[in-house]
Amino acid sequence: MIQEKYNRRIFDEGTEEAIQMFSHLRSNVLSPVGIEKGDNVLILDPDSASIIEWLQEQAADVTIGMSQDYSKDNDSVMSHLPALKKQLIDDINSTFSIIISIGKLVETPSVLKKHLAAEGRLVYALSEKDRLGSFAKKLLAEAGFKDITTYRVSPDYLYTTEIYAEDYIGGGAGDYLLIAR
Repeated sequence: MIQEKYNRRIFDEGTEEAIQMFSHLRSNVLSPVGIEKGDNVLILDPDSASIIEWLQEQAADVTIGMSQDYSKDNDSVMSHLPALKKQLIDDINSTFSIIISIGKLVETPSVLKKHLAAEGRLVYALSEKDRLGSFAKKLLAEAGFKDITTYRVSPDYLYTTEIYAEDYIGGGAGDYLLIAR
């Protein structure tokens, strides 16, 4: 289990970076996505080893899509998970049933749409303080996504403990999770 694997490491290192990289809570934000064993998943510029391992447990196939900056500057996740398929986003030619972008808009929905399978889902988990949720919804609509499900995640997308439908009265004022088809 991921939690047992990394708890000792988080405790020993005792840093915020270790918590962000290895906490089992990092995958909670993705629970509404409904990832299944047959899914082929692309995750863009991941910042957590535990999310990648969780995805590997859930899906048939996981690929890391890297932006140019990420491939040059971010070796921390890759060093913990060396046996993964990694590819620059610009070089990806295949399609995926799920594409995930957590924390930032790595690429626009219109670019990512061409990498989605016919019934694929594009998933963004975004910080409300950066006001990316509303902006991403507009980009998704402009890219032709008709079915956009919005959730509020609390306290944030990093360490989600509660998930609400956006229109739920009394739901937290946390970050956004957007699932577009």
